Amino acid sequence: MKRKWEVMIGVVGVTFCVIFLGGFSLTITSMDEETYKETVFPILQEGISISHINDSLEAMKALAIWFGIALLLVLIFVVFATALIWKERFPQWAAILYLFAGLTTLIGTQFIAFPIAFLFFLAAALCLFRKVDSSTKKGENYVSNSY
Repeated sequence: MKRKWEVMIGVVGVTFCVIFLGGFSLTITSMDEETYKETVFPILQEGISISHINDSLEAMKALAIWFGIALLLVLIFVVFATALIWKERFPQWAAILYLFAGLTTLIGTQFIAFPIAFLFFLAAALCLFRKVDSSTKKGENYVSNSY
């Protein structure tokens, strides 16, 4: 496999997505109103009155569900992109899938996770523009015949 950088950058992006998006989604969706009132509400208290705690919790749960859906789509896109470039077959299609993973990360998180999306855009750019020397095979040395 000669496209190690693309695969590694994609895996790092997915790992960050799982940690941050999945962690937020899992934490907020499993939270009850009393725990929300004690932990998260004091942080958001500036713009929300105490009578709207339930509405605020529902809005946070909706955001967490969006993050979860975005995470699932990103996982699907990156798995297929990695499968496409694993054997050096279709780097253009892998670039399109990495691009979709980045756009899904941006739109699904409402542009909050743009540093993570940048990793997917970087992997897509490497798939498109990085040239891999296919003339040398594993175990062979490149010998120049120019004298």
